Amino acid sequence: MSNWSGLFVQQRVLVLLDDLNYKHSHSLFFSSLQTRGYSLDFKRLDGKALQLRDWDDWLYEHVILLASATAPGGAVNAVSLAEFVDSGRNVLVVVDPKVSDEIREFVSECGVDLEAPGTFVTDHFSYVVSGEPDHTLLAASHLVDAPAVFGSQQVTDPVLFRGVGMSISPESQLVTKLLSADNTSLSQVPYKSLADSGLLAGIDIGLVAIMQARNNARVAVAGSIEMFSNRFFRTHIETGQGSRHPKTGNAQFCGSLARWVFQEVGVLRAANLRHHHVGSSEQQPEVYRIKDQLQFSLDIQELTLGGWRPYRADDVQLEFVMLDPYIRTTLEHNKKGTFFTTFTVPDVYGIFKFVIDYRHLGYSYLELSQQIPVRPFKHNEYERFLPAAYPYYSSVFSVMAGFFLLLSLVLYHK
Repeated sequence: MSNWSGLFVQQRVLVLLDDLNYKHSHSLFFSSLQTRGYSLDFKRLDGKALQLRDWDDWLYEHVILLASATAPGGAVNAVSLAEFVDSGRNVLVVVDPKVSDEIREFVSECGVDLEAPGTFVTDHFSYVVSGEPDHTLLAASHLVDAPAVFGSQQVTDPVLFRGVGMSISPESQLVTKLLSADNTSLSQVPYKSLADSGLLAGIDIGLVAIMQARNNARVAVAGSIEMFSNRFFRTHIETGQGSRHPKTGNAQFCGSLARWVFQEVGVLRAANLRHHHVGSSEQQPEVYRIKDQLQFSLDIQELTLGGWRPYRADDVQLEFVMLDPYIRTTLEHNKKGTFFTTFTVPDVYGIFKFVIDYRHLGYSYLELSQQIPVRPFKHNEYERFLPAAYPYYSSVFSVMAGFFLLLSLVLYHK
């Protein structure tokens, strides 16, 4: 089940800043969190008294890191941050090309590999006109299609970005690139030759990545501290190719990202799992018989900005499992949050499970199971005559008829 942070009366957030001036230069972002009820505790990233928990009690529900070259101090390190995530809590990591090795190690544990120190994502075609010749200020618009993160209103304006690129393993099932660079981008050290460039180019360069752990804890990694700044929230965009935009998409993008990381959206919950024989009013029978017709249903809701709403999807599946799935079927839904299906119990008896293991990009995982025994027919429940045995029945009667015919011929004819 989801560890929805909305269960806390007041959500405590530890904000670790490489530079305390970020508190003012990024005030629009922080004030938006405070408006939504978060209690922000601002501290220097290298503070010697930093701690995430007091014995077994965690002091915060979320952590925000705005980290550059400064290494974290106190009890905050890659191991403690990983334990924080393992406890079901959430972390937003915002870095720049000078990020310390300790933070690199933590994001690597989360499945994100940052490019080499000092490298910037550079684009000599789709850059933003800024008066600087290094072309590291980009207008990024390659967002993944993730309604769970952005809701019904997609980010339509480009997102200003200046920072370090990242990559994820293509085999990763937990990490997704939320924002990617353009095809003409590359990762390189400004004013250096291409021999000093990074290993990534084009859309392989991730700008922002999100990770949802198997316990539904969430981590986001953004490669630009400036993209959360007031300046990037308020400015307009003019690209080197001549396109103009009166505003950036940074405020909308960063706001949506924070809502997702802090589990304000994209959380699923299931309830009222039920099953019964088709045509019967008896709910939740203790046992089924092989070849029975049964109906299964459950209710699923999703957490949105407007509260809990019925979930609608066409890819929720049910498995009927005994060691291996004997039945896997897609559930229908009535558009009111109720998912259902009807199927025939397999001709195999034993201890089965109804299993829901649902994973969809951006949504918390649903993992539900309920055990149910399946019995064979009783001795008096088998059919009296089996259709498959009709040829054998007819052969018996034909032998009997032939015997009486032969007997009559022997007895009454000379």
